Amino acid sequence: MKTNLLRFSLIKYIGSKRALIPWIVEVVDAVGQGTEIKQVVDLFSGSGRVGHAFKSQGYFVASNDINAYAHILATSLVQADRNQYPPELLQPMFEHLMSLEGKEGYFTQTFCREARFFQPKNGARVDAMRSEIEIMAKDDPVLRAILLTSLILAADRVDSTTGVQKAYLKQWAPRAHKDMELRYPEILP
Repeated sequence: MKTNLLRFSLIKYIGSKRALIPWIVEVVDAVGQGTEIKQVVDLFSGSGRVGHAFKSQGYFVASNDINAYAHILATSLVQADRNQYPPELLQPMFEHLMSLEGKEGYFTQTFCREARFFQPKNGARVDAMRSEIEIMAKDDPVLRAILLTSLILAADRVDSTTGVQKAYLKQWAPRAHKDMELRYPEILP
């Protein structure tokens, strides 16, 4: 394989094909061997891992899923072009978002107060960043998806849940005490 297909880590997702990606790519490569076919369809794309892996191998990928979060992830990890949205363009945006003061809203109330998925300090930051992303990227759906993907991944690194059922823990997980940090998602050219 040309690249490490398991390089990017993503949310704990039920139905994730993370462990199957090398095998899936190997099978598709074998089926297409001797042909010039370099197009795949990632049905029920979920976390976008499969489409991202095929894009990294030079395939044209069409992804679909009924879930809004899957659309966001696929737009960022499959559709977006690193040459159009390089890290140096986005880093100042990430820094701006991370500098925002937390502002409690729906996310904090639902996922921090009514449940214990996140520390309220991080929930308030999600609420503030989420609102600001809508303003910053209102005319650019790909930029919006990239910023939201970074936020989704950042929140996943500070959750206090276990397993794919996202059951929250009775005691805070050590990672839940950390401050969220936005990072550049692994966007491919």
